Amino acid sequence: MTLLYEHHFEPAVVPLPPVDSDVLAEMNVIIYDSIRKDFAIAVSWLDECIRREWGVVKGIDPIENKIKLVRVDGVWWVPIEKMLQVERV
Repeated sequence: MTLLYEHHFEPAVVPLPPVDSDVLAEMNVIIYDSIRKDFAIAVSWLDECIRREWGVVKGIDPIENKIKLVRVDGVWWVPIEKMLQVERV
């Protein structure tokens, strides 16, 4: 059973601008640190609406260009090109 607050979505009204290359480099560092040091991160990405989930990155699929975000109650495959924000929890 999931709680209502776990499914909070923000509708995207206008197209979002592309992520700056410096910000993308910083997001990659945080993702690799999550893999190596096994700590949780919060990821926001565009998927029909803006999604935001937290968890530990357990793998990167270089073929489909996605990261595997894992938490006790779920697993999400987040497309890297649609990521908006990555931060440490």
